[in-house]
Amino acid sequence: MKAHPKLPAKLVITGGRQRTFDHNIDEWSGYDRAISIEITNNRGELNISKSIDYLSPNECMAEKDASITFKSGSINHEELWIPTQTEVLQFDPKTYQTISRISHPAFNDVHHVMVSSRNTLIVTSTGLDALFEFSRQGELLNEWSCTDTPIWDKFNQKTDYRRVLTTKPHISHPNFCFEYKGQFWVTRMKQKDTYCVQTGESIVLGESETHDGFLVGDNAYFTHVEAHVTKVDMRTKKVVKRYDLKSQNKSKKYFGWCRAFYYINDDYFLVGFTRIRPSKFHQGMQWLNGKIRPKNWPGCHPTMVCLLNTQEMKIEWKLNLEDYDVNAIFSIL
Repeated sequence: MKAHPKLPAKLVITGGRQRTFDHNIDEWSGYDRAISIEITNNRGELNISKSIDYLSPNECMAEKDASITFKSGSINHEELWIPTQTEVLQFDPKTYQTISRISHPAFNDVHHVMVSSRNTLIVTSTGLDALFEFSRQGELLNEWSCTDTPIWDKFNQKTDYRRVLTTKPHISHPNFCFEYKGQFWVTRMKQKDTYCVQTGESIVLGESETHDGFLVGDNAYFTHVEAHVTKVDMRTKKVVKRYDLKSQNKSKKYFGWCRAFYYINDDYFLVGFTRIRPSKFHQGMQWLNGKIRPKNWPGCHPTMVCLLNTQEMKIEWKLNLEDYDVNAIFSIL
């Protein structure tokens, strides 16, 4: 496949392989392998290969059919960090060998891991509506609720939540965290905002559910499940721009669940879409207005990465990830 001239020299995609394509599958049991692929640009030609194929150990799974998926990772200098539902893993970014692994009873439906400015690990445990800070040795250092309710008022501190299949419905469903001037901001899908866990300050981002949040200088970019990207000036805490990718859909089929983002420059973004899967609670699918019913469902585009020209609002390049066993995408690194 030809490379686009704006693509980085190397990308790592994280996600999972779907267990079955049954329409009624539950998301917490839908994926049977955590998959990462590497995309390199070799003189204008893309080389695409599977870099990691991972199975979580049984002691970290609620049951044998629990989902195993790579969620949203991060790169810190020469470190590659990727979580599963119940683990945080460090890989060598050159060989993809496992360097370290942390798992904790508070890990349920983990969505994101990042390295803080104080060299600690910040873990978004979506299933507990909470953010946790760990040392690199796995010692719990801090914890913050992403709701108005303290974590352990709703949950039992003695329970191993790695063994709990799902805690849905969630109050906030935090997905992603970034650090700005020493403070941690999480995206909250239910509240459609980004929320500072230290101060309780909230920036409302619009009417569409929020997923990822990426800091670039003093600006933060947020993906929204309904094919939007929002730009916020973190100095003023105001939304300064919105990008609507739905205008690029020329088909009756829907774009999938919009998450995963990579900032190239002001003119080009990479954005990920996951083929829509039904959900028992239809969380984040209100924008479908009931059209997910099989009788009138027009279908969905495959799981893919798209290159968006933000000046012309034009998608210039696409890669179908399902050809490489990636049926759900969580991060572009």
